[in-house]
Amino acid sequence: MWSWTTLKQLQSADLTVETFWSAVSVWNAKPHLLIKHLMGAERLISESLAGEYGDVLGSVATTDLPPSAWIGDTTKTFGNLGLSSGQDVQVEVWKLFTKKPVDWNDYLRLSIFDNQNNIVVFYDITPKKNGDDVKYAYGIYFVDDLLELRLATLSNHSLDDKKTLHWMTDVFFPKFFNWMINDKGSKPAISSLSHVCVQMYCHLYSRLKEKYAKSLMEVWTEVTDPKKYIHKDIATATYLMLLWGDTKPSFVDMGCGNGLLVHVLNSEGYGGVGLDVRSRKMWAQYPQSTVLKVTSVDPSSPDCKFPQADWIIGNHSDELSPWVPVIASRSNYNCKFFLLPCCPFEFNGSRYQRTDSSLSQYHDYLKYLEKTSVNVFKFSVKTDRLRIPSTKRTCIIGWSKNYLPQEANQVVQDIEKFASSKFNENVLFVPRPPEERVRNCTKLDKDLIRSVVDSVADVLIKSSGGWKCRVTLGELAKQIGEERLKKLKKECGGLQTLLRNHRYIFVVEKGTVGFRKPAKGSGKVWKKHKCWFYHNYPDKCPLNEDECCNIH
Repeated sequence: MWSWTTLKQLQSADLTVETFWSAVSVWNAKPHLLIKHLMGAERLISESLAGEYGDVLGSVATTDLPPSAWIGDTTKTFGNLGLSSGQDVQVEVWKLFTKKPVDWNDYLRLSIFDNQNNIVVFYDITPKKNGDDVKYAYGIYFVDDLLELRLATLSNHSLDDKKTLHWMTDVFFPKFFNWMINDKGSKPAISSLSHVCVQMYCHLYSRLKEKYAKSLMEVWTEVTDPKKYIHKDIATATYLMLLWGDTKPSFVDMGCGNGLLVHVLNSEGYGGVGLDVRSRKMWAQYPQSTVLKVTSVDPSSPDCKFPQADWIIGNHSDELSPWVPVIASRSNYNCKFFLLPCCPFEFNGSRYQRTDSSLSQYHDYLKYLEKTSVNVFKFSVKTDRLRIPSTKRTCIIGWSKNYLPQEANQVVQDIEKFASSKFNENVLFVPRPPEERVRNCTKLDKDLIRSVVDSVADVLIKSSGGWKCRVTLGELAKQIGEERLKKLKKECGGLQTLLRNHRYIFVVEKGTVGFRKPAKGSGKVWKKHKCWFYHNYPDKCPLNEDECCNIH
């Protein structure tokens, strides 16, 4: 017999039956939102059964069935458990994929839905290696405006795992409550990895990550975060390889940047090239088999096309993003495109201006790209969301053309006219310069830097509050004056960037500036630079000379 215990209750007048089942659908299908070592989930079966949820739970929990029992026709499996078809409860079995799949280390989860009484129960039916593990299930009950989390264990057992109990009561349940309050399940959203097999994605991503991530991390030469960008491009390569299936298409990656996506695809046997206006330091780390070329591309030219390419890729390609479908249209009738937009740009290189105020600029831009791809460029498109460490992870896939081959010339002419209409008279697309200008205040005149730092320090010293004193950036800007601010603005970021570059003196947070009080062990370099506070602050440095990392 199962014994049920109430773990926690939450109450709100904003909770409804509809939002309860919306939140249930989110957790049921997307457990990876909270369990970070999961990659995704796949529903194996869905059956309507007779009886109460307790009957189903009791029958399933009495036997550790092998994973094969939940694949295919499960009528015999439920029959052997004494369960029959009916309309009382809905039962589903889901396979939860881990990020590091080895043999069978994915999980199986039983979900039981009692729609009449607004009850849902979850139970882990993964075969246990250790028979002594305590069996437990957890359920969520909703009555009126009260949400209740309950734990079920066998009558002669108790769950003493503090980590599991903490996760249920302080992580999962509050999050589920918030999903109900915000009605997360009702919001239309593009599901992730909807055009590839999630299980195959998990296994392939794990293999590619094991093969490339560590070695790339050791030789990373870019200033960007390797943990983010390496995993992002490995995940993108995984998605493309599954999207392409058994074929090995040729590709052109427009604005390939660090070239990592091209490197992985080339290394896996896919013929293609990455193009960018300038090389990156990372290019020198790749073998000769990785094909990367420095070239300045003018996408507005009708000659910008690749007749031999099967796919045109735009992976966070900025100014080139709106042109990717155009280039695919010019290249050949069978050419497809994969576009992962980031910063919103128009065809003429200017920033895209939002037209729908109900959407964010990013989502309005996605809508614009998808609409033009379908209505103007005549592509049949698919949209999907990648599993990458980025907020800009929605991709648009130009899968096929919605016109006949003999109509291609006329369609391309119409596309060229549309693209040209985005330019003013005598205005052409201007590609990025080959040399990227450093614009982080490090190239400013030293006398200007010194004068601004002295002015900011003077304002803070004269203000009351000592180390806790904070002055807004707006007030400091008035003291610095328009002329010096203009010089700073030319270096992108202006006053705030300069002050952040002097973090050993100032702390900048929430639009305010104050002195950063020296602390023991706070410096990374020992006795290499003069202590600014010892030589400039009225009360000197608060640390003794043997405690301060800088020179007194």
